[in-house]
Amino acid sequence: MQVFGYAPNGDATFYTATGQLDGDSITVPLMQYQGGRSFGSDARDAEVLGSPGNVTVSFSNGLQGTVQFPGEPVRAMQRFEMRSNDYVSSYWEKGVRRSFLGTLLDADQNPHGFANISVYKASETLQWQVRIEGLQDAATQTLDCSRVVGKDEYRCTTGQALQSGGPTPLVQSMKLHIANVDLAGQVEVLNQGALQTYTLMGTAVSGGSVVTIGFCTSWADLYVGDMGHCTGPVRPSSGTWVVQDELTFKPGRGIAIDAQNGMALAQIFNYLPDGSPTFHMGSTSYQGVEASLALNRYEGGRTLGGPPASGELAEATGTLALTFRSGAFPQWVSSRVLGQVAFPNESPKPMVRMALEPGASDAQGLLGQWWLRFVADSNKRVVEAVTLSRVEADEAVSADGAVRCSRSNPQSPAQAVCVWNRDGVAYKATLFQEANNRSAYSLQVRDRHGNLMGLGDVPLQ
Repeated sequence: MQVFGYAPNGDATFYTATGQLDGDSITVPLMQYQGGRSFGSDARDAEVLGSPGNVTVSFSNGLQGTVQFPGEPVRAMQRFEMRSNDYVSSYWEKGVRRSFLGTLLDADQNPHGFANISVYKASETLQWQVRIEGLQDAATQTLDCSRVVGKDEYRCTTGQALQSGGPTPLVQSMKLHIANVDLAGQVEVLNQGALQTYTLMGTAVSGGSVVTIGFCTSWADLYVGDMGHCTGPVRPSSGTWVVQDELTFKPGRGIAIDAQNGMALAQIFNYLPDGSPTFHMGSTSYQGVEASLALNRYEGGRTLGGPPASGELAEATGTLALTFRSGAFPQWVSSRVLGQVAFPNESPKPMVRMALEPGASDAQGLLGQWWLRFVADSNKRVVEAVTLSRVEADEAVSADGAVRCSRSNPQSPAQAVCVWNRDGVAYKATLFQEANNRSAYSLQVRDRHGNLMGLGDVPLQ
């Protein structure tokens, strides 16, 4: 992680920390470096400047936690959220449809069902509604909702009276919390006379006034912002990005990129010409595959252990140009994890989203639990929760060996094809594994370590 702050003399500076989470917490040394690359300089590695002490970070869910910096008490922290005016207009005011893949989790956090969930305003009445399709043994339902003022949260109830029993499950109520592309919530289901409560976890697959998801190929990269078709725009993977040629795993410079809800924020950790560590930042609205940000450097903000203080503009340093695609025109393709960056006073360079574990090119990256949509040659369709628990050669395999998944398309390394031999019939499904990648056809429930995906136990009003 990177911590952006200020030195005792008021200069902007940065710190980094790396380590392994222990459950939901981590305590590691906060490190500072000097002598690295500045805008327009030649290539050079940084050197250790020192450490002010340990930092401890703990997470209660994907949006909230605590942090303790050296010389400071434990403080609450939360995920920074931002939305463009266009996003608010489209999805909050107009109620344009957003579609999600979701799973219900029982009290033991086991997947109980898989569903397609859409949130939107009805075109005629402008009533907020949620539509649930494909839930196991349940009919398609539409619930009326109200939105919590100022938040992307919804409270939904069915118009059907609570029944004492019935042949199929019936969703009675839902509480939804949307944060960027993640969906969390709670669902009450009436099933054979018993009212059962489930946790909801999901991820967005499309958004826009026209949803053409039925005509998309299974590896379509769907953007939630102003998305009406299956090509072009992407939301890049938020995290640490580095120039590809500078990925030496030695101290250097990089970019913390956060793209969400039609906005892009970039914080560059780098160095001044005299070698001093610093950071530059900028933000802009984002739709498509390109972003151009005016970069600024600040001074006079809060130091570690110091009193509250707000930074002030020290210098406008130029423009940062980001492009999220790989290859060369006309063969280039949009990408969540590859792109180009042009720093001030520098020519464009390939960049890559930094990964700390094997990913798109390794079968290890396919391990975990997935909801997969299988189809047989006879057009039989089965939705199944599958746990891929081991690697054999270049395949990720389920515990019983019945499901085998491999990356069969070198042009799309994030894509994998799974074959399930079931009752003498071969079923096939497609999934993806790439940082923040999503698909209209599969949903990852747990990662290779058994950790639940999604936001976790977020507060619901």
